[in-house]
Amino acid sequence: RGWVESVPHVFGLGKAATKAGMLGRLLKKGGDEFPAFLEGVEPIDLPQELDDNLDAYIMFTSGTTSRPKGVRISHRALFSHLGTLSRQFGIDEASRILNVLPLSHADGLIQGPVSALYNRATVYRPFDFSLQRLTELLDAVYRERITHFIAVPSILAIINRLRSGYEDSFATGDLKAVISTAGYLDKGLWEGFEKNFRVMLSNIYGLTETVAGGLFSGPGVSDRRVGTVGKPVDCEACISLDDGLIATDFEPGELLLRGPNLMTGYFEDDEATGEALKGGWLHTGDIAVRDRDGFFTIVGRKKNLIISGGLNIQPEEVTDILLEHPEVAEAVTFGVEDSVFGEVVVSCVALATGSCAGPAELAQWCRERLAHYKVPQRVYIFPELPKGRSGKVVVEEAKKMAIEASGAEKKADGGVREKVLSAAAETFRISASELSEFSTQADVAGWDSLAHLQFVVALEGAFGVTLAPADIIRIDSIGEAERIVRGKLPA
Repeated sequence: RGWVESVPHVFGLGKAATKAGMLGRLLKKGGDEFPAFLEGVEPIDLPQELDDNLDAYIMFTSGTTSRPKGVRISHRALFSHLGTLSRQFGIDEASRILNVLPLSHADGLIQGPVSALYNRATVYRPFDFSLQRLTELLDAVYRERITHFIAVPSILAIINRLRSGYEDSFATGDLKAVISTAGYLDKGLWEGFEKNFRVMLSNIYGLTETVAGGLFSGPGVSDRRVGTVGKPVDCEACISLDDGLIATDFEPGELLLRGPNLMTGYFEDDEATGEALKGGWLHTGDIAVRDRDGFFTIVGRKKNLIISGGLNIQPEEVTDILLEHPEVAEAVTFGVEDSVFGEVVVSCVALATGSCAGPAELAQWCRERLAHYKVPQRVYIFPELPKGRSGKVVVEEAKKMAIEASGAEKKADGGVREKVLSAAAETFRISASELSEFSTQADVAGWDSLAHLQFVVALEGAFGVTLAPADIIRIDSIGEAERIVRGKLPA
């Protein structure tokens, strides 16, 4: 808001240009609008100093409600945390940062271009992440003499899975840190990645509300512990119990953070700000434990939030969209643990009497109304959903029903092609009737790099086989997937 208010004065337009009017003019098109209205405007000298309390930026996040919240980050918080990141990972003007994460998210923006600008360093963003361009990405680590590689756990999982021939990608002599951020880093992936690539991973825990981080596991040997999110750096952390008391070692409770890197609050939302910031502490909504050495481990989530591939998904938002379908009587959405994406989105539905909508139709309904990463990976239909005494759906019981249904599906018999089509339909959230052996990545909506890996995992689960990296890359159509799977099955 501080930036918006300052815009009229920076452009010499005076106080008469209000925030709404200025933004409206910026966004409109036409001969009398932007950029034509700037003609004849005399620039003025930029201020030599800025009020640290002014907003440096506002970034919107899914948060804990279906309505996105604007996180206000002040100049003080931003520059404080940029200093922390720089000191923690040794980032300076000689650093060369490789980060292809979305700029609409804090980890893509702050740990990429902004961190580079702060240190007068170099940032590399050669292309959007793609499974098909994975080798180019790994080649860039050596060719561009990368010192810091920033990724989310799902990208690290893909690299680890398709590592054949590229195990020396990070043994360049220039690399200082491979940093995992924006999601739960599975201990098995952590250990496997380090073993296969002979490099140490660092793990960051943070929220949009803390600029980008707060707790760090690594990069030093003494300040890292595999499986944990590490220790707080330049901030304080504690574990709070429901009664407000501070937890003892290994006692689970809500993780609270306090420090100069905290947000100012939520944009024009005093109620949400008050709930999140109490007594100067940010209530993260994550359940954690602290060991005797001061390392913190995330063990659960108090907030009803799904984090899939590093992206926040509010389950109520998905449920609300399902309930808008004329044939849906009840619905509930939740996250199910996944070794690659941390969690995948799953929905359970009860249909209205006499309705016959199928999972593919309901997934397509969601696809047309939600961002692609929020569309349920699986939709299960039941006669009714489990409810408690209050009449509300019991999420844990519904989740158990979904997991049992998934296991039953995997045991169900069927032909190879039918199973391949079923796996593809489930992964890409479309009807199997829309697919054939001739369907390719080019003409199947939703068949992107992350969905490709989900498809591979679905095939391996359905047929009890393991696909080699060469097989995974070669799959470019349903027919090719079928041929590869058939070659793996016993005669």
